[in-house]
Amino acid sequence: MSAGGDAYYNGSAEVGSKILSDRQLLREQLTPNARGLIVAMVGLPARGKSFISRKVERFLKWGGNRTQTFNVGKYRRDAVDPERSGKSDFFDNSNSDSVAQRMQMAMAALADAIKFLDEGGKFAIFDATNSTVARRQMITEKVTAGGQYSILWVEAVCDEREVVLFNMLTKVRYSPDFQHMTEEQAMQDLKQRIANYEKIYETVQDSEGAFIKLFNLSSKVMANHCYGRVAKSILPFLMAIHIGSRPIWLTRAGAGSPESKGQHGSDRASSLSQEGQDFAKRLAKFVKTRAQRYWERSGKPQEETQVFTSTMPRAVSSARCTAALIDQRSALNPIDKGVLGAGWWDVECAEDVPPWKEMDKRHPEFMKQFQQDPLYCQFPGGERYMDVVMRLESVLIDVEMCTSPVLIVSHITTLQVLLAYFKGIPVEEAWKLSLPKNMVVEVSPTEGGGFLSEEHDLCLSIDVGGNEPAQEGAKPKPWIQQWRQASECTALAACFA
Repeated sequence: MSAGGDAYYNGSAEVGSKILSDRQLLREQLTPNARGLIVAMVGLPARGKSFISRKVERFLKWGGNRTQTFNVGKYRRDAVDPERSGKSDFFDNSNSDSVAQRMQMAMAALADAIKFLDEGGKFAIFDATNSTVARRQMITEKVTAGGQYSILWVEAVCDEREVVLFNMLTKVRYSPDFQHMTEEQAMQDLKQRIANYEKIYETVQDSEGAFIKLFNLSSKVMANHCYGRVAKSILPFLMAIHIGSRPIWLTRAGAGSPESKGQHGSDRASSLSQEGQDFAKRLAKFVKTRAQRYWERSGKPQEETQVFTSTMPRAVSSARCTAALIDQRSALNPIDKGVLGAGWWDVECAEDVPPWKEMDKRHPEFMKQFQQDPLYCQFPGGERYMDVVMRLESVLIDVEMCTSPVLIVSHITTLQVLLAYFKGIPVEEAWKLSLPKNMVVEVSPTEGGGFLSEEHDLCLSIDVGGNEPAQEGAKPKPWIQQWRQASECTALAACFA
């Protein structure tokens, strides 16, 4: 009886489960990663499907995965003039000709998505309404026919009037479908298109396999049969993203003191020099000023700025004047260079980019290998840039999740990887990105799912003594504001091209 009681309270020590339920067997089939995955959107028009698609594409590409989006709306516009195919009667399900045309375009996009996976792609995003069970069943059969690929449905459910209205306005202002209409005409036509879809729309069911449902762009998330890389990366990312805006600041840690360097001259444990301390004060004033400006413009109650730093003393000290609570992450520590760089490149480097020229002089064979494959070439005894990407994933998801301003104080190699994400630059090119000392890069989310960036030189813009900025660098000049607006319009227009 005693042993039985222990087994009851502590758990049986017998190996494995003898229960072979259908759901357990299905999980065992779904957990291994397929060679390729199609992420297929589901949802009524103006529910944020393309916003989600663009965010997921950026994230997956940043993770070193070959990824491409196949937007059925673009296939439709390329095949049939938007002045005809963009009108609501083209989406009338009693119009057999237009139904056949839309099916043909959807299948053409799906065929290209599968071909992309056949040619070595890892993720294909199939951006369409996919509004009925029958349509989704047909797509599933085509995707899984060869046994190599799997499919994940991502349904965007939105019933908040303000969010739907915002999405509708964005669509009618930038989509080629409505260029020949006034805004009022376009809104009426879009409402009719949505009504046509609502007549046949069927939400994704448990029986349809793996899916993620996002309600009102992440106010609620539902997941079914999500295992493997979907559970590890895609689901947490989708839970993090939202349509809110806030500034995100990235900067290198302040300069270290030569006297405080550790054994063998390493600066990994060095404290701030006088120059570094001055930078920390400038940074604190910059963040306070910009954050206050953001909260005033948003009309929302002010909250604390979320501060992330590496665990290096210089990075932590650089943020001390900015926030009482600092989230220190070892994931933000610089790339581990192993046996290379000792004494001449530990953490800090004087240039705007890592000292690749010096590396080429000292270790030409390594540099040759590195330039051939910068993402996967490993520093002897150290890391690869891909390792930095992998450990930064959790930080990036936390930053995407934040709804208040964010400050990241780190080091050039890690910041290069993060900037590649925010600037939409191939992660393979991250090692080339420039980030000068005493410079703050401010990135802001756009309505289209991307980011706009500005650079602020704190040596020029802010007086440490607490006076007004010596120059206007601490806030965008008029031409920068115009550039931001023009870039936003261009980015949104490109989304619907």
